[in-house]
Amino acid sequence: MKTNHRNILIAIAIIVGLLFLTYLSIGTSHIVIDGEEIGDIGGFTGFLIACVVGFGALFFALSITGLVLAMVALVLVVGLGAVLGSFAIALLPLMIPFLILYGLFVLISRSSRKKAA
Repeated sequence: MKTNHRNILIAIAIIVGLLFLTYLSIGTSHIVIDGEEIGDIGGFTGFLIACVVGFGALFFALSITGLVLAMVALVLVVGLGAVLGSFAIALLPLMIPFLILYGLFVLISRSSRKKAA
Protein backbone atom coordinates (compact mmCIF):
# COMPACT_ATOMS: atom_id res chain seq x y z
CA MET A 1 0.00 0.00 0.00
CA LYS A 2 1.42 3.34 -1.02
CA THR A 3 1.77 6.13 1.50
CA ASN A 4 -0.72 8.32 -0.34
CA HIS A 5 -3.39 5.59 -0.31
CA ARG A 6 -2.72 4.88 3.35
CA ASN A 7 -3.06 8.56 4.26
CA ILE A 8 -6.36 8.79 2.37
CA LEU A 9 -7.63 5.68 4.16
CA ILE A 10 -6.60 7.08 7.53
CA ALA A 11 -8.30 10.42 6.76
CA ILE A 12 -11.52 8.63 5.77
CA ALA A 13 -11.35 6.53 8.93
CA ILE A 14 -10.93 9.63 11.09
CA ILE A 15 -13.83 11.43 9.41
CA VAL A 16 -16.13 8.42 9.65
CA GLY A 17 -15.06 7.87 13.26
CA LEU A 18 -15.92 11.46 14.14
CA LEU A 19 -19.28 11.06 12.42
CA PHE A 20 -19.94 7.93 14.46
CA LEU A 21 -19.01 9.73 17.67
CA THR A 22 -21.45 12.54 16.89
CA TYR A 23 -24.11 9.92 16.26
CA LEU A 24 -23.36 8.31 19.62
CA SER A 25 -23.42 11.67 21.42
CA ILE A 26 -27.14 12.06 20.70
CA GLY A 27 -29.18 11.28 23.79
CA THR A 28 -30.95 7.94 23.76
CA SER A 29 -34.31 9.59 24.30
CA HIS A 30 -34.02 11.12 20.83
CA ILE A 31 -33.54 7.79 19.06
CA VAL A 32 -36.94 6.27 18.42
CA ILE A 33 -37.50 3.43 15.98
CA ASP A 34 -41.06 2.17 15.43
CA GLY A 35 -42.20 3.98 18.56
CA GLU A 36 -39.55 2.34 20.81
CA GLU A 37 -36.63 4.16 22.36
CA ILE A 38 -33.25 2.62 21.67
CA GLY A 39 -30.94 2.72 24.67
CA ASP A 40 -28.52 -0.19 24.43
CA ILE A 41 -25.49 -0.63 22.23
CA GLY A 42 -26.36 -3.05 19.49
CA GLY A 43 -27.64 -3.17 15.97
CA PHE A 44 -26.55 -0.16 13.95
CA THR A 45 -24.78 1.53 16.89
CA GLY A 46 -22.82 -1.64 17.61
CA PHE A 47 -21.90 -1.82 13.94
CA LEU A 48 -20.66 1.79 14.04
CA ILE A 49 -18.57 1.11 17.14
CA ALA A 50 -17.14 -2.01 15.51
CA CYS A 51 -16.20 0.04 12.41
CA VAL A 52 -14.43 2.64 14.55
CA VAL A 53 -12.53 -0.08 16.42
CA GLY A 54 -11.66 -1.75 13.10
CA PHE A 55 -10.32 1.48 11.60
CA GLY A 56 -8.30 2.10 14.76
CA ALA A 57 -6.88 -1.41 14.58
CA LEU A 58 -6.02 -0.88 10.91
CA PHE A 59 -4.22 2.39 11.70
CA PHE A 60 -2.17 0.86 14.51
CA ALA A 61 -1.43 -2.29 12.50
CA LEU A 62 -0.04 -0.23 9.62
CA SER A 63 2.00 1.91 12.00
CA ILE A 64 3.45 -1.00 13.93
CA THR A 65 4.17 -2.96 10.74
CA GLY A 66 6.13 -0.01 9.39
CA LEU A 67 8.13 0.26 12.60
CA VAL A 68 8.86 -3.48 12.63
CA LEU A 69 10.05 -3.42 9.02
CA ALA A 70 12.28 -0.41 9.73
CA MET A 71 13.84 -2.16 12.72
CA VAL A 72 14.41 -5.37 10.72
CA ALA A 73 16.12 -3.35 8.00
CA LEU A 74 18.31 -1.63 10.60
CA VAL A 75 19.30 -4.96 12.15
CA LEU A 76 20.13 -6.39 8.71
CA VAL A 77 22.30 -3.38 7.79
CA VAL A 78 24.18 -3.52 11.10
CA GLY A 79 24.61 -7.29 10.80
CA LEU A 80 25.88 -7.03 7.24
CA GLY A 81 28.27 -4.26 8.27
CA ALA A 82 29.60 -6.37 11.13
CA VAL A 83 30.13 -9.39 8.88
CA LEU A 84 31.86 -7.38 6.14
CA GLY A 85 33.93 -5.48 8.71
CA SER A 86 35.13 -8.66 10.39
CA PHE A 87 35.88 -10.13 6.96
CA ALA A 88 38.00 -7.07 6.10
CA ILE A 89 39.85 -7.25 9.43
CA ALA A 90 40.49 -10.97 8.89
CA LEU A 91 42.01 -10.23 5.47
CA LEU A 92 44.35 -7.48 6.74
CA PRO A 93 47.34 -9.84 7.24
CA LEU A 94 47.17 -10.65 3.52
CA MET A 95 47.94 -6.97 2.83
CA ILE A 96 51.37 -7.11 4.52
CA PRO A 97 53.37 -8.08 1.38
CA PHE A 98 51.70 -5.32 -0.63
CA LEU A 99 52.35 -2.80 2.13
CA ILE A 100 56.02 -3.82 2.25
CA LEU A 101 56.33 -3.38 -1.52
CA TYR A 102 54.60 0.00 -1.36
CA GLY A 103 56.88 1.11 1.50
CA LEU A 104 59.97 0.13 -0.50
CA PHE A 105 58.64 1.98 -3.55
CA VAL A 106 58.04 5.16 -1.53
CA LEU A 107 61.45 4.86 0.14
CA ILE A 108 63.24 4.44 -3.18
CA SER A 109 61.32 7.26 -4.86
CA ARG A 110 62.08 9.67 -1.98
CA SER A 111 65.76 8.82 -1.91
CA SER A 112 66.03 9.27 -5.70
CA ARG A 113 64.35 12.73 -5.39
CA LYS A 114 66.85 13.78 -2.74
CA LYS A 115 69.83 12.75 -4.93
CA ALA A 116 68.39 14.61 -7.94
CA ALA A 117 67.94 17.83 -5.95
